Amino acid sequence: MSYIHEALQKAQKEKDAGYPKYRRIFLVPKGKPGTFAVRPIWLISLLVILLAFALYSWLDSGGKEIVAAPKNLKPEANPSPEIVVDVKEFYDRARHFHKMGRLKDARGLYQKALTLDEGHVYALNNLAVIYIQEGDYSEARKNLENAVRLKPEYVDPHYNLACLYALKGEVKKSLDHLKTAVSLDKSVREWAPKDRDLQNLRGVPGFEEIMRSGGME
Repeated sequence: MSYIHEALQKAQKEKDAGYPKYRRIFLVPKGKPGTFAVRPIWLISLLVILLAFALYSWLDSGGKEIVAAPKNLKPEANPSPEIVVDVKEFYDRARHFHKMGRLKDARGLYQKALTLDEGHVYALNNLAVIYIQEGDYSEARKNLENAVRLKPEYVDPHYNLACLYALKGEVKKSLDHLKTAVSLDKSVREWAPKDRDLQNLRGVPGFEEIMRSGGME
């Protein structure tokens, strides 16, 4: 019995000796502020907040879809002003330079006009005339055929195709386009015989017939 009693006392002493370790963390000594009690709770709370913030940041950057801004938001103030280019201004300036013989300047302006309006048939026609003057028959033909396709009743591209094929020595094609031009505008008969670009057609029976009959009449 004494052995058992001593063993129980020893166990109780060991048990009592172990408590102070844990009381330092959770218990507050009398007469002192709760330094040890508050600080661990504060540290734990801080760690929880930091962990929650880190997790939220990760989700925000890696786990969330990007949401588009609402459509009804107003644009930023003072946007860069957009320069409005007038196609007619380019075309009119190009014609001015063309008449002056400044072909390079005229060509550039016709091309700018066509960049803004690729269906500008008058710019297509006049640019083709410059290509003919420069000997670039391939580009001239493309422009004239586009003009004819876009506006078949426009006489100038038909007449200029007649000039182009005459210069190339393709008499039949030239006569076909010349005949169409005369059918659209009878005044073509007045100045076609004087046009040096049609020199290869003079003396050709088909040419004389068109000049007399007025084309498709």
